[in-house]
Amino acid sequence: MLQSKLIKITTFFFLFALSLNLFSSEQITKENLFEYLNEKQFLNTKFIQITSKNLKERVARGSLMATRTGKFKIEYLDPIREVISADKSFLYKLDLELDQMDVVPREDYFNNTPVSIFIEQLDGMKNLYSVDSCIKDEKTIMCSIKPNDDESFVSMLFLEFLKNDLISLRYQDSFGQTVKLKFEDLSWKPFSESELLISIPEGIDVVYH
Repeated sequence: MLQSKLIKITTFFFLFALSLNLFSSEQITKENLFEYLNEKQFLNTKFIQITSKNLKERVARGSLMATRTGKFKIEYLDPIREVISADKSFLYKLDLELDQMDVVPREDYFNNTPVSIFIEQLDGMKNLYSVDSCIKDEKTIMCSIKPNDDESFVSMLFLEFLKNDLISLRYQDSFGQTVKLKFEDLSWKPFSESELLISIPEGIDVVYH
């Protein structure tokens, strides 16, 4: 009797693990991209940002942390020394070269910017964007996303995945620039939202707009 129960329990956990494995290995497609991203409630990654225009390039390094509660922090480390953070009410921009932090009402400032892909819930993403395609080659999947608003800051956005791991984000903006972020050490694991707060050094002027 005991052996029979153990077999049933073992079988249950085997089937449960198998179902999880099948779900995690599901390929990203045009139809499930937003659902896949929405499962990722936290993002923590380093990045290399390459901005291109008229055959000229600027390279910057930084880090990005974001949650689907609408909060995030972007920290540029080299060559720019700047931190941008947002909560539900305000945007904070700390410029360490100018010794100044600007505080502005958030409103809908980020609705048409790429960071919304990581801070909006499922309905919000679908309101802002439409998935144009997800094309698989030998190693990667490239998904192209188009803003629903014709006056968006971004004309087109591209997400590149390697085995369902996000490896880059690229977009074209209204200024004719192409910006690509190559992600390093990306993690979807939860973290404390206190890590999104900006630490203000002494001597910084705070300007409210």
